[in-house]
Amino acid sequence: MRQDGMNYAPKGKPAPVVKPGEFTFAAIGLDHGHIGGMCNGLQEAGGILKYIYDPDKSKLEQYLEMYPTAQAARSEDEVFLDKDVQMVASACIPSDRCKLGLRAMAAGKDYFTDKAPLTSLEQLDAAKKMVVSSGKKYAVYYSERLHSEASIFAEQLVSDGAIGKVLQTIGMGPHRINIKNRPPWFMKREQNGGILCDIGSHQIEQFLFYSGASDAENMNA
Repeated sequence: MRQDGMNYAPKGKPAPVVKPGEFTFAAIGLDHGHIGGMCNGLQEAGGILKYIYDPDKSKLEQYLEMYPTAQAARSEDEVFLDKDVQMVASACIPSDRCKLGLRAMAAGKDYFTDKAPLTSLEQLDAAKKMVVSSGKKYAVYYSERLHSEASIFAEQLVSDGAIGKVLQTIGMGPHRINIKNRPPWFMKREQNGGILCDIGSHQIEQFLFYSGASDAENMNA
């Protein structure tokens, strides 16, 4: 796979937090390459990738080659109906992520989605209600913090008080546009959510996390 921002899938050292066979997950929706990093991280934590599904056969074959111990699901429903599957991971088109998550949680699965996890406030309200009614998790893969050794080290410095209280954070991580490598949906706001959902969501999440804030208000809105 091309190692650009769209397809970069970091790998780390295995550090299981569950016993062998204790945690099984599936991957549905392979539209963004972040799904590779998500699957890698879950496997390194001891998870077992049982199913991979995407209606695009070429994508499906590509990821089956990457994860040869997984099997191709015949449909989303096959995954949802399998009681062994405890979590569904997805990097489908952003505007479709919430809908898939609602279905996964309604089926009794935790949901792990690529950022941005949704593209509208209506979707946010629906996700919040489903979390409460189902008791399942709606987790988000913010790879620039969760899958970066430098970011984890920064977290340790902050928690240890090495730099004092965090009053301000600055994001200076430019992304190349790489138009020729981007799929059509990436350039459509109704599907991608716009620049704040794509790159901005990383920075906003980091601002909140490193400052210890639980919410924020845009004073310029």
